[in-house]
Amino acid sequence: MSSNSRKVQQCLEKSSAKYVDSAKSDILGALAEFKDLVPDIESFVFPDGTRKTAFRLRGTIPVFYKGVRYNIPISVYLWDTHPYYAPICYVNPTPAMVIRESEHVTKQGRIFLPYLSEWRYPGYDLNGLLQVMAMVFQEKCPVFAKTSSSSTPTVSQQTPYPSTNPSMPTPYPTNPILPFSSQTPYPSTDTLFGSSSINTPYTQPNVPTRTPPPIPAPPTLTGSHSTGTLEPEHIRRSIITALEDKLKMRLRDKMGTSQAEMASIRETHSELQAGQRSIRKMIEELEKQQKFLESYIFAHQDKKAELMRTLEECGGDKSDSQAVDIDNAIDAATPLHRQIFNNYAQDLACDDVIYALGQALKERKISVQEYLRYVRDISRKQFIFRATMQKCRKTAGLPV
Repeated sequence: MSSNSRKVQQCLEKSSAKYVDSAKSDILGALAEFKDLVPDIESFVFPDGTRKTAFRLRGTIPVFYKGVRYNIPISVYLWDTHPYYAPICYVNPTPAMVIRESEHVTKQGRIFLPYLSEWRYPGYDLNGLLQVMAMVFQEKCPVFAKTSSSSTPTVSQQTPYPSTNPSMPTPYPTNPILPFSSQTPYPSTDTLFGSSSINTPYTQPNVPTRTPPPIPAPPTLTGSHSTGTLEPEHIRRSIITALEDKLKMRLRDKMGTSQAEMASIRETHSELQAGQRSIRKMIEELEKQQKFLESYIFAHQDKKAELMRTLEECGGDKSDSQAVDIDNAIDAATPLHRQIFNNYAQDLACDDVIYALGQALKERKISVQEYLRYVRDISRKQFIFRATMQKCRKTAGLPV
């Protein structure tokens, strides 16, 4: 068992998870793709107001914002019923960062996505959630670096979306990414909102000192920008940019939902195929049993027909039928065996008579003297029957 697997198991047990196996499989699948996330536990107040020890994934996820890779810090809190209930996600800015509020991120850093509101396991999982989150943050970065008051932009009027023209290019992060993935810089306020001045990206204090390449100074504002007026070309570009952002956002939501639905459909398809194979096996087994029973039915019908023919042959015509003597219905093969058979029948008859006399005595139908006289006579006859039967058995070579 790997260290990640052991730690996830321990954290799930400490957070009183109800579905440990399913949750563990889901978490390990996400950690395999996002290796900068670390599992641990934290006392967390859930939206319903209850405070519990919750399982938490804390770390960074890679996001490519405007062609540059950034590591966005997040925290994912799991309910004790995970993976059957959507997790709670937050953006965790460092002291040198500011949360950028949007339709997906609140001022407190809470993340809201269609993927979370439509959560349904097993079609939805942590791996898919983090991938959708990275796609959303790719369009709108949720955090940016704080800047000093001296670099605060002073623009008298600006459009809702950054505009572009030959005299004023749209600002993008210009510094190259540092070689440490865990310390990737975050975009600054000027990069996100299009200031007239350019600042270097925010870096963590423990990054080794590295001299960035020279940054060209922004071009001098001329023409309509010096007067703060907007030309029709600028308005057109702003509208086009707004439409592009809107279409990208809708396409991203649709793609995330469609991918989740496709995953659910594929899972259902595999389950249906497994069920189909199981049903086919059951049908084959039932067909074998049906053939086996049909063979027994045919054999029974043949035996029944043969028995009916034998009865008809033995019975003959009803007009000529006579009463069959029961005593002569069963006969022995030899006179010696016939004598054994008759004496054995007489012996059993004597037992029955003695038993009947005993019952009559109990019911006071005969007196004691009569009972003793009858029993003495019958016992004498029974002795003769038994002695004769033993002698015949010795003669026939049968055990006595």
